Order: sequence, then C-alpha cells, then structure tokens
Amino acid sequence: MTSGVDMQRAATAEICSNRDNWSFHVTSDPLTRFLRDRRLRIALRMLRVRGLLDPARQSVLVVCGGVGGEGVFLSRCGFTDVTVSDLSEEALEVCRSLEPKIRTMPLNAENMAEIPDASYDLVLVQDGLHHLPRPVLGFTEMLRVARKAVIVIEPHMGLVGRLIGTEWERQGEFVNYVFRWNRSLVNQATRSYLLCPQAVVLLRRLWDHNLAVGKVAGRFPERWRLTAAKAVYQALRPVNRLGNMMVAVVVKPDGDPPHRSGR
Repeated sequence: MTSGVDMQRAATAEICSNRDNWSFHVTSDPLTRFLRDRRLRIALRMLRVRGLLDPARQSVLVVCGGVGGEGVFLSRCGFTDVTVSDLSEEALEVCRSLEPKIRTMPLNAENMAEIPDASYDLVLVQDGLHHLPRPVLGFTEMLRVARKAVIVIEPHMGLVGRLIGTEWERQGEFVNYVFRWNRSLVNQATRSYLLCPQAVVLLRRLWDHNLAVGKVAGRFPERWRLTAAKAVYQALRPVNRLGNMMVAVVVKPDGDPPHRSGR
C-alpha cells in the first residue's frame, strides 16, 4: 500500500516536472509579492512586537518548503541562514535554482530524527502540514527542532471551513485530506508535547483568498492593483474572526526543555 508520504512526494515531483516557470516566487511585482507574502509578514510582525525577531542572527528551517517560495521571502527579509526542507528532491532542485544562497535538505517533516533538538531559532511552515498523513506529528517535530519559536500558517477549522472549505485536495491522481487547526488544537498539541506552561501560543485568524483577490485586483489599471487588493483585505478585517486561515506563533520558553521519557 502506498503511504501518504510517498503519494505527496510523487505529487510534488509531478508538479515540478510539468511546470518550468516558478518566477512568481522571485518576482518583484508588488501585487504578486503582497498576495504571496502577506501571511508571512503577519507572522514576522507577531515575533517583532515581542522582541523575538533578529533576521541577521537567527537561523530558520522551512518545513514542507516545496520549491522555496518561503525561503526566498525570508532571504529578502534579511535572514542569512535559511534552510528549505521538503520530501521532493525535484522541488529542492528548483529551490536552489531560484535562490542559490538558500540551503536545502531532503526531509520527512513527520520524522526529522537527523536534526538534533533546538537546532534552529525559528521553524516555519506555510500550507504544508495539511499535506501530511499525521499533521500533529509534523507540528511536534517542529517544536522539537526549534530553539525560539515555531510559525504555523495553515487552514483554520471553523464554520466557514466546514461549509465551503475543501476537504479533499487533489493533485492529478494524488489526494490528501485538508487538516484544519484552531487555537485549542494548537494549545493542546503544544502543551502536551513541551510539558511547559510557560510556552506562549499566539494565534491570528484571517481571510486568505489570494486567487480570488488577485482576479479582482487584475480588473483595475496596473498602478491601482496593489491598492485594490489591500482594500479587499482591509474590508474583511472586521470579520477576520470568521476567517478561513490562521497564523500561529508558538514561543518556546528559555532554558532546557523538560525531560520526556523515551527520548
């Protein structure tokens, strides 16, 4: 029987083999950059306001990083020690072609045994955990290898997601279940793994419909497109508490992690 991990690896390889243009990850077009980087900027802002952001000195591991879009963003934000990991060697090859300065690492996010505890200051995932057969296991592995904080940008479980959200995501013949998170789930997974009440869980819920917003903005003259896209998301801010997406930041306490039996 083919495992979910093997299916995801094959799906990513197929996507990479069928596409020869990944320029939207490195473009300087203001609208494209706003749409693809918006949630990442929110996450970094959440760290900055707590005095926990220092790009020049912090190392970052991107989990389920695909062809490296998040890595490119972090590099442009001033991070000099960025590693992008993914199941797919094909995806990592594309990543290296987009930004040679980024390190790459073939890695199963559910089992990062080759990485010692607290190896990276920040560990980040965007739209990747819900591709895993065991997303919570991937999340706790992120907690293990992070020294300072974990950033998780994933679909949120709520009324809107249940009513109109995609439950089964298909890539050709491959399929995965779209696992959704909420504050309670992030809290419980964090505290059950770290066994530490001092861990801080920050979570923002928001709307994210980049394809739809991009189409709306595309109807305007080019010089107004970025303004139009920002206006759409600004109009949605009063109802962000019903949003389909979450940006969660888990801040680990200083000092050694508690002893866990069996580790």
